[in-house]
Amino acid sequence: MRRSKFSGVFSFSADWTASRSKTHFFVWELPDGAYAVQELNAAFQPVAEVERVSAKSFTREFKAEPNILAMPVVTPDLSHFEARSVTPQPQNTAPAAPKPVGKAADAPAANPGFAPLEMAKAKSKLPDSVQVITGKAEQPPLPFATRTATGVTAVRYEEGQPPATQTAPAAPAAPKKAYDLEAARKAKVVETKLRETFRQTLLRLKRPRERKAALLALEQLAQTNEGITPSHKHMFRDFGVRLRQNSQPNLALLFTRKAVELAPEDDHAHFNLARILCSLGMYDEAAAHIATALSVSSEEPLYFKLLEHIRELKQARSAARAAR
Repeated sequence: MRRSKFSGVFSFSADWTASRSKTHFFVWELPDGAYAVQELNAAFQPVAEVERVSAKSFTREFKAEPNILAMPVVTPDLSHFEARSVTPQPQNTAPAAPKPVGKAADAPAANPGFAPLEMAKAKSKLPDSVQVITGKAEQPPLPFATRTATGVTAVRYEEGQPPATQTAPAAPAAPKKAYDLEAARKAKVVETKLRETFRQTLLRLKRPRERKAALLALEQLAQTNEGITPSHKHMFRDFGVRLRQNSQPNLALLFTRKAVELAPEDDHAHFNLARILCSLGMYDEAAAHIATALSVSSEEPLYFKLLEHIRELKQARSAARAAR
């Protein structure tokens, strides 16, 4: 099934006149042609749940805002909207013959494509157990294709084996799971402490007497390495967004670089870094990070818009220098 595609920022207004304020929305195009919209505040942060809008209403009431380069920090769950576009395929398009009362055993004769579970199992002699092999064990070629995309390399059917013999090999995986849970717990504790430290330091930043000390504390926070794992990329990204909204682009740059360092394959992290670099006039480095984001996700329209915006800014700066 095709997934929803982010379309950018749109505005909603009855006539879109200059005297009337606009309400902005994040917009996703759903697989069935409808749209999902999420209302934003003045800082382009979501303030409401995602709603579904028909294609006809969307075309009539919403207008694209290509000059607003904003995208969601976290993509909301749209699966309940996408599920509407999935139409179950009918099992048998031919009309079924009337089924006499008391003759359930004759049902297969009326519809050859249907058979009760017990009868189908008896006729095809299905195995009593199925063993899924996730390793690369040597075995004869199977008569059907394997499914490596889901991590399952082969499926072997064995008859006459009790279920206990097949579930026993899964026991050694328990210590690894416990270790993973402990690591996740420690990472959560570190994140909770750092988020609280950031919140308090941001409050100190607004007090004139404590501003200098708060700036230094934020610089040190951006250089934190103890207990930091790749799962903390979202935390550092959030810190960068908050600082950029508080007119602290240099500090935002430190935290956003940290997010890219923790997740070099995250195209959103490269996009956020490119936005801050662009606002600081570092156009060449910003274009490099947009190129990296496009190499990961080449279908995101915002990446192309920001790249074109960077080119226009570079040309305007070159023209201004030539005029001087």
